[in-house]
Amino acid sequence: MKLTIIIEKSEGELWGRIENVPDYLPVTSGKTVEEIEQNLRELIEDYTENEGSAYQEWKSVKASDIQFDHVYDLSAFFEVFDDVKVAGIARRAGINPSLVRHYVAGTKYPSPQQAKRLEMAIHELGEKLREVVLA
Repeated sequence: MKLTIIIEKSEGELWGRIENVPDYLPVTSGKTVEEIEQNLRELIEDYTENEGSAYQEWKSVKASDIQFDHVYDLSAFFEVFDDVKVAGIARRAGINPSLVRHYVAGTKYPSPQQAKRLEMAIHELGEKLREVVLA
């Protein structure tokens, strides 16, 4: 089973939640994405064992069978991927670096179009990095 974790940063720690599951919204926090994944596996296992589930697909779920995709808010992304610099991604996206710093700090929020431009810039950087050959 593959589930999507929405990862956010708040007050110095990461938070993760899984949405779109009927009658259940598992939410947890942790210092790392791996810790969030483990906590969510435990929550899901406890839920399916003790509460049951109206969601047919979860009735036989084992924690070890769960795989996760990750969706990050900007603050969490730059916390988890701290070797990626805000200014570099902003320039690559064609957005003022100061404005992106506000997005990361949570004092302003990007429009869906701005968020997509930043996402595309991050993916473009990833593709460029995959092409690197060191001598």
